[in-house]
Amino acid sequence: MGTLKESRKGVMVQLEGADEAELTNDIVTVSLLQIALRADAHRLQTLLNEWGETAETATPEGRFSLLQQVAQGLSDYSRYWTHVLASSKTVNAYEEAEELFNAWSLRERSKFSETLTNVDGVITQRSPVPLSVDDTPAYIVVTLILGTEGDLPLFDEIYSASALRGVLDDIRLMQPRYLVVFEMLWSPQDLDDSLTEAELATEYAEMAAIA
Repeated sequence: MGTLKESRKGVMVQLEGADEAELTNDIVTVSLLQIALRADAHRLQTLLNEWGETAETATPEGRFSLLQQVAQGLSDYSRYWTHVLASSKTVNAYEEAEELFNAWSLRERSKFSETLTNVDGVITQRSPVPLSVDDTPAYIVVTLILGTEGDLPLFDEIYSASALRGVLDDIRLMQPRYLVVFEMLWSPQDLDDSLTEAELATEYAEMAAIA
């Protein structure tokens, strides 16, 4: 969905109350928020696919709109939440921020096979890998990776549903010009894909059960 430097040029909207210093210095915050939900949240899985196909990811406005949709959607399905992982780091240079963003993105992408991608408005789809007879889908994992104009981390570690709900509200209400770059990943992307209990424990071992 573009590089940090490319995306920075496209952030145009000026809103009252923003801290100009945060928007003009080179300090960037890179954040990862990962939520596991029970796989019976099929409607959210369908919505994620629809949003991934229709989002205008080539524009800053489209990326921000997608972020708002996803944050609201995850909040709406809070009764299905099971696990969470949160990490937010502030760095002093765009090159360092881009390196961290890409490292997190590659790490998360390596955990599953994508059947749908929408990068800068270019959509790619392929057939999912069929389930074996022993694979029963147990979880959906949604990962948000953000680069934002800000001098402080967006959040601390998260362990409770109330804290996670508050963070999603903060993300949804973020001022548009603070969003530099955003990527959403989710697995399984297709109802015929599988993310089992064993896969969650192996591939997403850092996630903590939500209290």
